[in-house]
Amino acid sequence: MNKELFIKTMEQIKELVREQDAFNDVLSHIDPEFGGGYIYSKPINILSDLLKSLMNDKYDNISYYMWELNFGDNYEDGMITDQNNNIIPLKTPEDLYNLIIDSQE
Repeated sequence: MNKELFIKTMEQIKELVREQDAFNDVLSHIDPEFGGGYIYSKPINILSDLLKSLMNDKYDNISYYMWELNFGDNYEDGMITDQNNNIIPLKTPEDLYNLIIDSQE
């Protein structure tokens, strides 16, 4: 998969998650008893599983980037380093693409 398509797909997944969050916020505002449990799990899972397969993401970096790092928003320098303690950035979809490609070499 080329870098441009990968980045575009990651941005679309991020948008689905943001829409899901916004929808939950609206429902919680309308009904404070709403538990915020509406999710777009099917399209999000299909897209992320497809990316993992196409990219041969054997270390599950895509899931880490999406969920643990909140699409890079929670990334801080030094969170990820190589064997020589060089910082590996993981703030953007391009950083993620580069990490996955580099891990295959």
